[in-house]
Amino acid sequence: MAYPSDCIVLDFDALVHARLGRGRKELQILQAKSFRLPADTFTSAVVTPELANEAALADVLRRVRMETGRWDKVSLLLPDSWFRINIIELASLPDRANEADQIIRWSLKRTIPLDPSVLRVAWVVLAKAPQVRVLAVTAVEKTLAAIEQVFAGAGIEPILIEPAGLNIWNAVAVREPATTRDRVFMYVRDSDFTTAVFRGTQPLFIRSRNLNGERTLAQEIRLSASYVRDTFRTEGIEQCYLAGNRADESLASVLTSEFSAPVKLVSLRDVTEHTPADVSDYEAELTACTGVFTA
Repeated sequence: MAYPSDCIVLDFDALVHARLGRGRKELQILQAKSFRLPADTFTSAVVTPELANEAALADVLRRVRMETGRWDKVSLLLPDSWFRINIIELASLPDRANEADQIIRWSLKRTIPLDPSVLRVAWVVLAKAPQVRVLAVTAVEKTLAAIEQVFAGAGIEPILIEPAGLNIWNAVAVREPATTRDRVFMYVRDSDFTTAVFRGTQPLFIRSRNLNGERTLAQEIRLSASYVRDTFRTEGIEQCYLAGNRADESLASVLTSEFSAPVKLVSLRDVTEHTPADVSDYEAELTACTGVFTA
């Protein structure tokens, strides 16, 4: 494997540890368990939450290590809402990485209400003509560094930190037939949801929104679908994909009616050949873990 066999999905109130292995055709989830975090571990903030109780996270990590054996590297996935994911269009981009990074950070000022200097920014060029298109994923450096420090204190090195939802899409896309048409991906959670539009393999739009209780999830999906139709004027969505532990046929029917396209409910069984019992409460997180291995 190119990445460690251990993966952790970290959230406000819990972390999920998974150990993966190669099967005959698909990945296997060899171990999986969710561990509760104290309520004061993270506190809400602009963009990325703050790690308010490092000792609480450290204590849970010690429990994880005691129950799962000796390992020292991990792939770490965080909620999409802890990041800002932007697709930036630029007239040009310098070849020097440090100069390109400064231009990308400057362009983020229009969409992120923080000084770009406090952000950790990862970016990749999607296209160079007719305009330069860049996918930028950003989070608050202070929080990521604090999380990395706690993991290091537990003897664990995070070799990547990425959004969970994008890794669910990775797990899905690598198994789907190649296409040049438009596809919609939606990942729903208790507190937020992610909407993404892809034209072929190229992302057109990725956004995560918090749920505030003023509207139902179905209403939020309809609003997001309306925005996608109006903004990108898609001539026809080939396929929709709906992921999340809250995803069900009733939400799928909302997508079907909004886009007049078939909807596939993303299932952990589609991307693994073996999983432990009693993981239904965090199947989406485990699906995200498998997406790490698609690169």
